[in-house]
Amino acid sequence: MGVAVAEDVRRARDQVDRVVEKRPEAAPDGQGLPPRLLRRDLGLTVAAGVLDLSAAAAAVALGPDSGLTTMTGVGVGMVGANAVIERFQEVRRRNAGAARLREHGADAADTLAALRHDAPTPRWALVLWAAIQLALVALLAVVVFQAWSTGPLAQVVAVVAVAFRLAAGALSYRYYARRNRWLPDFAREEGIALPPLPEQWQVLVHRR
Repeated sequence: MGVAVAEDVRRARDQVDRVVEKRPEAAPDGQGLPPRLLRRDLGLTVAAGVLDLSAAAAAVALGPDSGLTTMTGVGVGMVGANAVIERFQEVRRRNAGAARLREHGADAADTLAALRHDAPTPRWALVLWAAIQLALVALLAVVVFQAWSTGPLAQVVAVVAVAFRLAAGALSYRYYARRNRWLPDFAREEGIALPPLPEQWQVLVHRR
């Protein structure tokens, strides 16, 4: 990225931040997002959280009494707990956004968010995400497969735990890829007009 482009991006982001800071708040009893738009993708993060919490419990139950077992159980468990918490935080964020849009209409920052809902994730972010996911899978596999020789039940639980962790990673990726699609869908269904995007904000459309 050239110096001039980087400066344009910084300036545009500052402008977006100022628009967001000046947004009016909706009435406390404002109508939120339709349940269908809430359930459509938030179930993904809840499912990912439950799978990770189950994998963490298996690691603690099967693994030897060691620091590695504790670290793995806590690490995978925290990822799972955060995924479940994300659901409740996102419900609050979406309901507040829907109430504001109904009461005050959309602003240019909403237009930008609607245009960016399917913007590709930066490569560095994908690499970092993949590294974290693989590290968690590797730690979990090392811990649970130490119990492989204790019997068939332990073997089944070990395989299921690793499968749960892999499935949780896939669900989490799918959720974050769809996380902001509610806004353009909601605006279209409610007939809320999105204002034109300022020309100087075009540099942000394809950047997360």
